[in-house]
Amino acid sequence: MTSEPDGDLLDPEGRAMLRSAASALSTHVDERWVEVADALVSRALTTSRPSPPVRASATSGPVLVTEQVLVSHLRASMDPFPECETVAITIETDGDSCTGAVIALAVRFGTELIPLADRVRAVVEDQLGQLLGPVVPPVTVSSVHVHVDDVTRGDPKLDVHD
Repeated sequence: MTSEPDGDLLDPEGRAMLRSAASALSTHVDERWVEVADALVSRALTTSRPSPPVRASATSGPVLVTEQVLVSHLRASMDPFPECETVAITIETDGDSCTGAVIALAVRFGTELIPLADRVRAVVEDQLGQLLGPVVPPVTVSSVHVHVDDVTRGDPKLDVHD
């Protein structure tokens, strides 16, 4: 049994074919790459943008929580609602304290909107209370606005596009 030096198992013709294949693969560009690249850059810009701070109360004193953290928690708290998908969340402030929120939803056709909006408001009020502590004046269901931005016949969680 003989072995090739340095573990090279290809003959010169095989190495030439391998180099040719690698070269062809390295120059291949999918025609839709431009579309994908734009979508990736757009997504990266929206997820890594700086976020303004919002004042919160902790047992040790005031702290700051970024708006992006609040939005992420609110979005996650509404994920269990099968009849809607969160399209956008805006945290309203008076400069540094939270005064309310605007929640934009895509909703499945036939969903009763008033009960859904009431549930969304209650969840948002609860989550902001947990995340920010006591806010003066308090964030209540009257300062949480729910908007229906889209109505879909199918599953809103699958039909909504960023």
